[in-house]
Amino acid sequence: MARYNKNDRVNRIIEIVGKENDVTISHLADYFSVSHMTIRRDIEELQRKGLVKVIFGGLIVKNFIETSPEYSNKSREHTDAKVAVALKAYKLLQPGMTIFMDGGTTVKQLAGLIDMPLSVMTNDISTASILNENSNVRLILCPGEIVRESLSAYSSETLRFLSDHYFDITFIGADGFSKDHGAMTTSQVKADCKWMAASRATTSALLVDSSKQNVFCKYKIADLEFFNEVIIDDD
Repeated sequence: MARYNKNDRVNRIIEIVGKENDVTISHLADYFSVSHMTIRRDIEELQRKGLVKVIFGGLIVKNFIETSPEYSNKSREHTDAKVAVALKAYKLLQPGMTIFMDGGTTVKQLAGLIDMPLSVMTNDISTASILNENSNVRLILCPGEIVRESLSAYSSETLRFLSDHYFDITFIGADGFSKDHGAMTTSQVKADCKWMAASRATTSALLVDSSKQNVFCKYKIADLEFFNEVIIDDD
């Protein structure tokens, strides 16, 4: 194993964390043949610079978000990928179904494709606005406090409302996901509402574009295996 000076070691840590999903202090100490304390100092420095983040279980990750980006910004990003996800999700629909459409710009893309009679519940203002113009849709809007950056209702009131309903399909969004750590989001109440909606459905579908893969958040919605369908633009 080549010996690394501090600058080279720190740069290599950033590369490793960007490529691997199970990086820990122990993993890096073994890789560089240095003490755990040396790696801890390196990681503390990188955290102060905002280059990495230590999260649950001591996992070190590069792509971590504390809060969801503003809705207007998200709606302009990765549009082709989100449309590809929505086109796949559309194939699950059948006339007469009762479905739930979660907040988020990926799930929103599905709203414009609906061309059959459906009962649709949503907690997303933007999605509701699209569906309100569709004569095929019986629209139900979830109550609760609006999270401004996501333009969606996520609160204890939303959670209670969802717990009283059942769906043929729920379409759930996430702020990040990974194979090992499941679907994630940026607050506990968002995670709870998403989980509740998914658990109330005959079929639950997670809709995520590939830009969210290996993006980590503090709060877990569920393991990927919890969902009947995980729909992503990249096969």
